[in-house]
Amino acid sequence: MLEAILFLQRRSAMMEYASSLTRKINVWSVYPGALVGWIMDAFNLSMMFLLVPVLANLFFPAHYGLAIVGTWSIYTTTFVFRPVGGFIFGRLGDRIGRKNTMFITLLGLGLITFATGFLPVYATIGIIAPILLFLFRAITGIFAGGEYGNGSSIIMESISGNRRGIWGAAVQSGYPIGYTLAASIFLYLHYVFPGSSFNVTGWRWMFWIGLIPAIIGLIIRIRMPESVLWEESVKKKNPLKRSFSPTIVYNVILGALAMTGIAWVYGLTLGFFPTVLSVHAFMKFPYFIYVVITAILISLLGYMASGYLSDIIGRRLTMVIFSSMAIILAIPLTYMIMGHYLGFTGALIFASIIAFVTTGVYGVIPSYLAEKFPTEMRSTGTGIGFNGGFILGNWSTVFLLLIVAFTSKAFYAWWGAFIIIGEIFILISAVLSKETKGVDLSNIKL
Repeated sequence: MLEAILFLQRRSAMMEYASSLTRKINVWSVYPGALVGWIMDAFNLSMMFLLVPVLANLFFPAHYGLAIVGTWSIYTTTFVFRPVGGFIFGRLGDRIGRKNTMFITLLGLGLITFATGFLPVYATIGIIAPILLFLFRAITGIFAGGEYGNGSSIIMESISGNRRGIWGAAVQSGYPIGYTLAASIFLYLHYVFPGSSFNVTGWRWMFWIGLIPAIIGLIIRIRMPESVLWEESVKKKNPLKRSFSPTIVYNVILGALAMTGIAWVYGLTLGFFPTVLSVHAFMKFPYFIYVVITAILISLLGYMASGYLSDIIGRRLTMVIFSSMAIILAIPLTYMIMGHYLGFTGALIFASIIAFVTTGVYGVIPSYLAEKFPTEMRSTGTGIGFNGGFILGNWSTVFLLLIVAFTSKAFYAWWGAFIIIGEIFILISAVLSKETKGVDLSNIKL
């Protein structure tokens, strides 16, 4: 009788383990739910990139130059709050589950985006206008910061080690998709609200429309299963002190270094193109939007290329290769763009090349970060490491504009040099990290 009971127990355990494996590799059951968070985050992020010239005139009384810097400052300052969201919702995701937390963050992100469309402008309430814009962007940063750690963790915990790079790139592709969506809506609304009417009403619709992808994402996430690895980890104790162990803190710092570099160059390339291409009336609307959309789509190819390559040669070497290419090409390409070589066609080509080599490395980041932390605190470590890079990284454009003016003949050199600075951050992170390609996420012990 005892042997029969033991046999049934072993059989039950084996069936449970087999079921766990089946669920674990069903990546398509979690991919849409993870992807929609990236799309929503990027959509919100890109709106501000595209609306900087408009919001500068609406929320500040100063002349155009100072208003631009002020708007960029409000936008970048809010990224200080992303690590706050990464910590709060990362801890929550490690305690109550990835799925439940992802529902909360997407709901919050959708509502605050929608509410931003109702903000009064400077002409209505004066100095309170930019203050309210800052507060709303701060709240946005908290909810957006909570998205990445949980979304990245649930997708990485649902696939085998030899495919994490390409699947991480696939879910990271939500950023160029969200950016393309924002740019397309921006373009469409300019036709719906032509001329000055866009500055009155059109920009508000950018934020109001942002509620739509959030609602779609919430519907998808209701049906999304929970991470099997997390469900297994909750059976164990989840000590808070572990998140402050030297090894984990070190890995958070390495992740933040890489993301500082990526955020730095992202703000100087895809985030900066709408502004820099319109300087000196070089390219008027909608032509600079065509350049931006093309560059975004090319960056998507870079994501997939880096993710795929990292599954073959490793995360570290892939990061080194992409950053090295960016360092070599940065100043020559910024020179070509600022020199208006080949006109519209040249801008299309040079901006696309910059986007590929600088932001393409983004595709490695989901696997690079997830493989640094144990399951019981993966959302926390990934969330803080990823969002920690935005504290400094998103100030790159502000620093550049404070140092050199668009009218300077040396602007292209400064612009290229700033891109190189961001790539150095990425290189340092890669060099100081251990290679983790193919590691078993369930066996990471720190």
